[in-house]
Amino acid sequence: MRCHGRPWAVLAAVTKGLLILWAVPGQEGWPLKAPTVQQTQALVKLMAEDAQELFTFYEKDHHLAIHNICRTNEPPQWLQGPVKGPCVLQRLWQPMVHMDQALQDIIRHQRDLSPPGAEILRRLNNTHRNVRGLLNNLAGLFPALSPRPSHRPPPSPAGPTSIFKQKLQGCRILWSYASFMARSSAQLEARGGRRCRERRRSQRGSRIPARP
Repeated sequence: MRCHGRPWAVLAAVTKGLLILWAVPGQEGWPLKAPTVQQTQALVKLMAEDAQELFTFYEKDHHLAIHNICRTNEPPQWLQGPVKGPCVLQRLWQPMVHMDQALQDIIRHQRDLSPPGAEILRRLNNTHRNVRGLLNNLAGLFPALSPRPSHRPPPSPAGPTSIFKQKLQGCRILWSYASFMARSSAQLEARGGRRCRERRRSQRGSRIPARP
């Protein structure tokens, strides 16, 4: 019997599924097992790939590829520039909090345009789960980060907006998100997780009460 090797794409999909499954919160809203820096870095890398795939699909699905109108040089403030600080992972918290809200708005708009079960909705929901999974991982790695931020991004402004403008706004956010995650993944790969592990250890040590 001849054995057929699995394509790398299938292997990558299986690995991705295991990482995302691991990041799903448990009954108390936290991962079933404490995350590691290495696992979370791998999750960021897979999210960067997913973000690019989602943007490419969205741009094509909505016929917005003409003149690269989605590929803006003016991203939202919370997705601008490289992530600064000694620990890149810790600095991802606020951008992901904002992205969580932005994806809720994009999904709400797409539900008005697409039939239930549409591919664009499936991809957006997957990305939304990934973002929330990363937030859970970060809260597990760095307990000083609040799992429920007290300051949430303001809701989308009310009032009529053209369908095209909403599509374009969503497309530009997804482009900025894909670019941001690519930069963050590259920073993590270049720096490694040493500083994040050191930061995590220092935070854990600060919470140990002194012995009498």
